[in-house]
Amino acid sequence: MKKVMLILVLMVISMILIAITEKVAMRSDKIELIFDNVKIKDISFYPEKEIEVNYSKSDEVTVVKEKNVLKVSSGNYAKVSLKLPETKDYIYRLEDAKCEFNAEKVVIYSDDGEIVEFSGGNLIVTESEGSNRVEVGSEGIFVTSDDEVVEISSRGIIVETDDESKHLTGFWGKLLGGFIKLVAKSSISLVGKDPGKLMKQIINDKDNTFAGSFVHINIDDEDGELITKEFQDTFQPKKGSNVNVYNKNGNIEIRSWKEDYIDIFATMKTRKDEEEFEKVEIKISDRNGCTIETKHLEKNPKVSVNYEIKVPKSVKLNEIESSNGKVLIVDCKGDININTSNGKIEVFDTSGDLEASTSNGKVEIVNVDGKVNISTSNGSIRVVRTPRLEKARTSNGSIKVELGKMENDIMLLTSNGSIKIYLDPSINADIKASTSNSSIKLHDIEVTTRKFSNNYLVGSIAKGGKLITADTSNGRISLYKLEK
Repeated sequence: MKKVMLILVLMVISMILIAITEKVAMRSDKIELIFDNVKIKDISFYPEKEIEVNYSKSDEVTVVKEKNVLKVSSGNYAKVSLKLPETKDYIYRLEDAKCEFNAEKVVIYSDDGEIVEFSGGNLIVTESEGSNRVEVGSEGIFVTSDDEVVEISSRGIIVETDDESKHLTGFWGKLLGGFIKLVAKSSISLVGKDPGKLMKQIINDKDNTFAGSFVHINIDDEDGELITKEFQDTFQPKKGSNVNVYNKNGNIEIRSWKEDYIDIFATMKTRKDEEEFEKVEIKISDRNGCTIETKHLEKNPKVSVNYEIKVPKSVKLNEIESSNGKVLIVDCKGDININTSNGKIEVFDTSGDLEASTSNGKVEIVNVDGKVNISTSNGSIRVVRTPRLEKARTSNGSIKVELGKMENDIMLLTSNGSIKIYLDPSINADIKASTSNSSIKLHDIEVTTRKFSNNYLVGSIAKGGKLITADTSNGRISLYKLEK
């Protein structure tokens, strides 16, 4: 009798523990998720086309789809896990805000117009009118408004206004700026880089309010001690050959040096175990000159790879690609195509044409003598001593350009950001500037205007010549005389 009872108990327990998986196909590319009396165990993204809802058989979960809406509900506060197609976008509504998210980022729109974006470990807050913006990330804190730009980083505390710049970059400035940057970086690390973890916290928040969703965030970001592994190799290139770098999830720094060979140093990092390094391979080949590539041997290894590469001045950089990392190029040459995401791009003292594209990162170009085209989003652009700049485009970021010479037409485009143009008085140029919801200001520079209003300008500087087009919304356009 006891054996029979034991068998019956085990059968009941096994039935309770049976996991149910419901697969739901949704045609829409943007899906709204509604949860009623449900707690999220985890949210992950995968390459399949159907949404997977997993829960225990005892939890009385109901899954209903209607056009582009998927509702998951329960009568007894069930726990569910979601696997979402990584190619689709999702909407989740709070009482006073709307969340839009996917496998890469989370963007929250509050009822009062404020926009908060988490992407790649960075936090970006844009006010309702778009003129004020705060970016907090691994590089520091950057505050942008129509009249002022404030940077707090390891460089110090730097304040730039329309009229002057103040730099506290000495010992105390760098110490204080570095400390604030460290605090900000530590705070953001609590949120983590995984959109699924962040949305789990927001959905499970009992108050379900916009403010409460962030004040009480306490996500268990990747646990474990940081483990590193170093890699070093050299490559003997032919004179004038190309160098290509293809990375995944990490930084790339390339500098020239006096030696005749390429030195490749990489640092691999993980918070898993050392076996995780076996999922990644650094491959160096003579394809297209010299190609340095990070290859993933398994899907989504939890490993980052940061490169420090030194190249002879006789070689030319060609394609430089990464993701979730910054790209830094110093004193190199070649027609360079840079492409990354969730990271800034910096290019200094380089010759040759340049195409630079990123997202969620700022771009800084200094002293490049070739044709330059820049594209980013959620990041500022700064260009100095680059006479062949053709186009700089961003969204939710400011643009600052200093022109001592100008050899072609220039187009500066942004939204929700200001544009500042510093021009040498000897430059002959035409200008067409327009903004909405802000104004155009001239500072110690003479412009012969043909059309001029508070937010629209058509005119000439000196004798006129190549055209500067500046266009923004929700941001001021300012023209200055470049001081030598």
